[in-house]
Amino acid sequence: MADLFEPLSLGTNIAKGYSLQDALEIVKYSGFEYVEIASIAGFCEHVTPAQIDSDYAVKVKKMLSDHGLKVHALAGHLDLTVESDLRDFLKKMEFAKGIGAKIVNTNSGPLQRMKEFKDAIKQIINLAEKLEIKVGLESHGDIIGTAKTAIAIFKEINHPLIRFNYDTGNTYYHSKGKVCIQEDIKYGLPYIEHIHLKDLVIQGDRAQYCPIGEGDIDFKEVFKVIKSLRKPVACGLEIPVFARGNLVALSSEDAPISRAAIASAVESSMKNINSILTDL
Repeated sequence: MADLFEPLSLGTNIAKGYSLQDALEIVKYSGFEYVEIASIAGFCEHVTPAQIDSDYAVKVKKMLSDHGLKVHALAGHLDLTVESDLRDFLKKMEFAKGIGAKIVNTNSGPLQRMKEFKDAIKQIINLAEKLEIKVGLESHGDIIGTAKTAIAIFKEINHPLIRFNYDTGNTYYHSKGKVCIQEDIKYGLPYIEHIHLKDLVIQGDRAQYCPIGEGDIDFKEVFKVIKSLRKPVACGLEIPVFARGNLVALSSEDAPISRAAIASAVESSMKNINSILTDL
């Protein structure tokens, strides 16, 4: 596993509806050393901007230590083109640094607000340089869509602290199942700093997220592409099996799911991942 993914984190979004304390306990119980805490606006916020201050970072760092967990990435998703969201994202960057994270992942914003995005990136770069932390712009069906279309943006930004967080599930979902992930990800290799492994099934106009390796994405071929880098990539497992809906919007009304259901989804995902890696 370490040859391909290092470190390997479990995202707390699988524990949507649980407290941060309980989510960390679930991650630890699942056998992970690293956790990616979800602070995803409108979806799963185990940490909210309103909570963030220097004292809260110290508190969360102690919670992590108490559970024997480390943080490489924070899922800090916001719309960077909205001024209030940008202010909150800058707070999340400070928080991420305070808990020991090396990268903050986020979506970017709608394509029609490209000017606002570019203005925001300037502010983000200034703080990233001060904090010495990276920002992972995630493939999210917006300004950063597929790797093929996003590569021009990364080339234009051209900064070592602004990197690509390639999300397999997001890319597939927002393309309505039309993008071949193992082909698309190749375009992003020069800029990929972090990867989200996420899987889903699309049938007609319906989508259902599922354990990794049980959906439409051909992870064996995806892993072959990642292996071609000849160095490990930081990776977060996102397994929101409660998320389902159509190709326009998803619902997470089934969350929270039981601890047994979480354990089953994580166990199945790890079994599938390890089986694929064995065959590479």
